[in-house]
Amino acid sequence: MVISRHITGAIRSRRYIVEAILGTIYIVIPWLSWAGKPLMRLDIPARKFHLLGGIFIPQEGIFLHLFLLSAGLSLFFFTSLIGRVWCGWACPQTVFTDFFDAIGRFILGNKYGKQDASPFGKFLLHTVWIVFSLFAAFHIVAYFNDPQEMLSRIIHFDFKEVMFPYFIAFFSAALYIDMTLVREQFCKYACPYARFQTVMMDADSYNVTYDFKRGEPRRVKQTKIGDCTACNMCLVVCPTGIDIRDGLNVGCIACGKCIDACTVQMGKENKKSLINYDSMNRVEKNQKIKWIRPRTVIYATLLFTVLTTAIVLLSNRVPLYASVIPERSLEPMIIPGQKVRNFYNLNLRNMTYENRELKLEIIESERLKPIIHTGSEDSKIKIPANGSAQLRIFIESENLPKSEKPTQTFQIKMNIEDVNNSSFKINKILPLRLPDDPSIQ
Repeated sequence: MVISRHITGAIRSRRYIVEAILGTIYIVIPWLSWAGKPLMRLDIPARKFHLLGGIFIPQEGIFLHLFLLSAGLSLFFFTSLIGRVWCGWACPQTVFTDFFDAIGRFILGNKYGKQDASPFGKFLLHTVWIVFSLFAAFHIVAYFNDPQEMLSRIIHFDFKEVMFPYFIAFFSAALYIDMTLVREQFCKYACPYARFQTVMMDADSYNVTYDFKRGEPRRVKQTKIGDCTACNMCLVVCPTGIDIRDGLNVGCIACGKCIDACTVQMGKENKKSLINYDSMNRVEKNQKIKWIRPRTVIYATLLFTVLTTAIVLLSNRVPLYASVIPERSLEPMIIPGQKVRNFYNLNLRNMTYENRELKLEIIESERLKPIIHTGSEDSKIKIPANGSAQLRIFIESENLPKSEKPTQTFQIKMNIEDVNNSSFKINKILPLRLPDDPSIQ
């Protein structure tokens, strides 16, 4: 495990601000509510995702696909444009590493990461790390469970018939082991993003770059050759232990600590830093960065298309799920009056926080004249907020002579609408079977 030397500088200060914002968002979101409901929570037992006052269910998987596509294309687009900005500025692995390092420096001072640190200091450090891991794990689980209920149960030591303590223990152990044993090994050997970053980047990508034309060959003892003084500070402060002077490396997370270190060292000689956020084409050929190029245009176009599709679907989304399936145990029934009844199982889910009264009606067909029966005279169904209803319905329609039926199955449209809100409605296409009736000529 690498514990890099602490460095101050402009980039390090900006990253502190970004990490503070991200950490605050991570901790605060589970506690926030929207109209008395969770702002964001993935309720796995209930199979519901609460987000910004809305409820999403697994049957709306298209939104999950669009989200994953947007996340992936955003990764491709921004990596091709500005390198591994995610790794260095927003990845949880990097953010938590900095948090753990900040705790270590606060407790051990300049002895942090050194073998001669006092045993008591090391014990205290690991104790605080464990407490911090528990705190972080609590908020991970809080995205799946009510944090107020969990906190109340922890205070009263009431863990009957709940599973969250086991998940908190698991995530705490995983985080603690990761930060004390793994760290940069994950970035270099396990992270899939690091594996394919070179495919998405090119010579015009804006990334942490070493100006080898100025720096090489490096200084040998007191002999000045290139601007690089061979102080190796860029290596000492690197959280993954790589040497940026060797070129683009899979272990580089573009955190910019080497830039701050080189800025300090070159400042002593009144020279500009040899390491900067730059492109290889500018360093090698002194060319301006080409922000608009084929790969960035393709990624941006795909990302824009996916985001536009998601926005359109969300704006037209009606938070009501309806499943209407023909009853398999009951065949269509011929009844007196040259009519037929088809039976269906209806499953409705109200994905809002308001009680709904829904009216079901069949959009009339001139020949069949179907009528829906739900068990109530007005064909209305009441569904509580964030609730569901399951019932059996039947549709009664006129039958037709065999000569007028090219097939025994017809398509009809059922309209499901809130009686108090005409915009809250969906349509479902149903199969209607008309068996042959010998009495109809």
